[in-house]
Amino acid sequence: MPTPYVISVMARDRIGIIADVTTAIKGLDGNLADMSQTVLRGYFTMILIASFPDPVGAAAIRAALQAAAGESSFEIGIAVPEGELPGESPDAQERQYVLTAVGPDRIGLVAAVSGYLREKDINIADLSTTVDNGIYTMMLLVELPVGADVARLKRGLQVAMEDVALSVELRHHAIFRMTNEI
Repeated sequence: MPTPYVISVMARDRIGIIADVTTAIKGLDGNLADMSQTVLRGYFTMILIASFPDPVGAAAIRAALQAAAGESSFEIGIAVPEGELPGESPDAQERQYVLTAVGPDRIGLVAAVSGYLREKDINIADLSTTVDNGIYTMMLLVELPVGADVARLKRGLQVAMEDVALSVELRHHAIFRMTNEI
């Protein structure tokens, strides 16, 4: 039975890192299940889930990835998840919303939004931020609890974020996708 691993890779960005990492995984007969990657100010970051045949362990994975790095080096994290990894749930997708928050850049904006969401038992599935000309923008994919009152949540979020001068919008992921696709 294959063993799943959660693997993170960080390095100074260069062309070919994704090809190098995925080729190393393929070389160990690893099956890539899920991956997220981005470049932040010249630093490549990736987290992925892959399953490997039983004889392959964390040491072999780390060695293969370091060999794939070539002259550059990768910072690598490897973990074996506790219990079975859940699959995508159609119910969870129906409870996914996109939260955008925009305002003047200042310390504590992500802490304010994530703290409010934690208080309301809302999970952040994905988060991206950027600063441009002093304006801080956050885009979050959030999963609302079953039975959440969306209108009440929107009002509460808008009021709570006035203290940190953030303008917030909450839209169902399907509506957001439809209105933002080219």
